[in-house]
Amino acid sequence: MQPVPEFTRYAPPAGSFIRSAQLGTTREWVDPFMAQIEPYLATARQQSTYMPLGVHVGVALPEHENLLAGNPLVSLLEPLAIAFQLPNLRYVSATKAHGDTCTLCIGPVGVSDGEPHLWRTARGRCADVSVKAQRAFGYQVATQIPPSRWGPGHLDLAIRTGLMRDWIVTWRPLVDSLVAVLGRRRRPGAREFDVEDGRVVSLALHHEVDVTLGNAVDVDVRWRLIGRADGPDLDYAVRAPEAEAVSRSA
Repeated sequence: MQPVPEFTRYAPPAGSFIRSAQLGTTREWVDPFMAQIEPYLATARQQSTYMPLGVHVGVALPEHENLLAGNPLVSLLEPLAIAFQLPNLRYVSATKAHGDTCTLCIGPVGVSDGEPHLWRTARGRCADVSVKAQRAFGYQVATQIPPSRWGPGHLDLAIRTGLMRDWIVTWRPLVDSLVAVLGRRRRPGAREFDVEDGRVVSLALHHEVDVTLGNAVDVDVRWRLIGRADGPDLDYAVRAPEAEAVSRSA
C-alpha cells in the first residue's frame, strides 16, 4: 500500500473584513447578504481563476445564546460557499463568539506550515458520502482519537477529493461522522449521526485535488478541546463496519 501524501493546509485569507449585523442559513438571509457583498464577490471570482482563495466568517451571537448548543458552523458555511460560486475555493473557516457584529473576509490564501501541536489527529478515507461510508470513516477516526469530555473545541479538516467531486457537499457528512470526537446526546429517538457539532467554536476546512481518487475522499482530522464545562452525558459509540456486515447476514 502506497503511503498517503501529506495534506495541504492553508492560512486564513488576507483582505478587508465585511461587516454584517447577523448571519443565518436560510435563503431569506443569504440572498440579501449576497447582494450586499456582490462588489467583493466580483473581485474574488476574478481572482479565483488564477489563485487559491479562502473565506473566513466571524459569527457573533447574542449574549443569551449558548455557544455550545446549536448554531453549528458547518450549517452556516455550506450555503454561503455554494452561493459564492468560487471555482478555486481552497479554504473556508468560521469562528463563533458572543458579540454584536459578524465579519466576513474573502481573499487569496497561502499554504500554512502549522504543525499539529496539541491537536488530536486522525486520517481516514470515505469511499463516497453514503451512510455506509460515513460509518466506516467514523470508525477509522474512533480508533485514532479518544473521546473528549464536554466543552468547546476547534475542528480542522483537510479534505482531498477527486477532480469531479464537489468538496462542499462532503462537509456535512464528514462532520456528522465524527461521533467518536464530538459525541451525541443520550436521549430517546437520537439518530446515529446527531453529533454535538454546536460545541465546535472554530471550524477550518481545507481542500486539495487528487485526480486518482475518483469518488473517494481522503481526510485528515485535527481536533483540540480548548475548555471544559458541565454538560450533557454523551454517547461516543461508533458502529464497527464488521458489526454492520454481521447484522445483515444474520
